[in-house]
Amino acid sequence: MNKKGDFTGSIYIIVSIAALAIVLLIGGYIANEVSTELKDKISSDEAEVNRSFDATINVANNTLPAVWYVVFAVLLLGLFITAWYMPTHPIFVAPFIILLIISVMLGVAFSNAYEELYGFSTFSDMADNQTSINFIMGKLPLVALVVGIIALVITFAKPGGNNAPVA
Repeated sequence: MNKKGDFTGSIYIIVSIAALAIVLLIGGYIANEVSTELKDKISSDEAEVNRSFDATINVANNTLPAVWYVVFAVLLLGLFITAWYMPTHPIFVAPFIILLIISVMLGVAFSNAYEELYGFSTFSDMADNQTSINFIMGKLPLVALVVGIIALVITFAKPGGNNAPVA
């Protein structure tokens, strides 16, 4: 079957960025804790050893949120390109809206899960360093709604987009 796209892209984006945010929160915490503890335990006089631990801490605090934004942007770009090239028919607006509602509900669930992790004192210091991720994850249902509406508009309002066969 000549499939050129599907409507579940917004769900893929919400699940992917939420899972990556949770993984980066936990991974950043682990990298910070391990590097700090090793640096303290080893207490090396070698500047190169101390710089490598500092570099690991810097990556955990600064680079991981940047990686998250790059992945988020690439996923959005992929969704919009897929929406543009997907052959559509107006009959598919209703299933798309149902999937949009499902993606907003998933956004609520993942946003709450991230905020629960953020609430643990263990992860709160790391989460304070990832303020940009916290901001987007706190507003994930709204992000899901906006991205879904933009994808809906791109999918169904493009010129010549309503010529796909129904069956």
